[in-house]
Amino acid sequence: MSVNTIPERLVDYRVYLSGSDLLGVADVELPKIQFQTESLKGAGILGELETPTVGMTKSLKAKITFRTTTAAMVSLLDCSGHDLEFRSVAQKCDASGGRAYDANRIVIRGFPSEGELGKLDKGASGNSSIELECVYLKYVINDSTVLEIDKLNYIFKVGGTDLLSTIKTALGIV
Repeated sequence: MSVNTIPERLVDYRVYLSGSDLLGVADVELPKIQFQTESLKGAGILGELETPTVGMTKSLKAKITFRTTTAAMVSLLDCSGHDLEFRSVAQKCDASGGRAYDANRIVIRGFPSEGELGKLDKGASGNSSIELECVYLKYVINDSTVLEIDKLNYIFKVGGTDLLSTIKTALGIV
């Protein structure tokens, strides 16, 4: 029998560089996914609506704010591509009072677009940050890929479905 589970909270997470090096204590703002849209209006449509172009997104920015400025944090400013991985655990409860957990893994590949060295304030965190322009984003929940966007390799998958397969075939990409 299936029990209704209710997502509760993020228990904890860690930030890794290249999948294995713990990068530091950080707060993370994941990319906002906004589609490129075009206004559609004309005969047969009541008014106007914005429709997305499948797979085409606006800039994908991720911001990582560190407690203090470290050499590892500053190394992300070298203008090369960086692979970052965020591993987290999400807690859920169910009607029977039981607990369950989802293992989440988010992988981004990006280039620095902005860096902030933060502030010097005695006894406080410095809040230095790096903003990355993401060319790759992958979201995995319990070993199942729920989202994958690869801007340079023409990949846009949601729930394992390649939404660009027909377009790639028509363009002769596959």
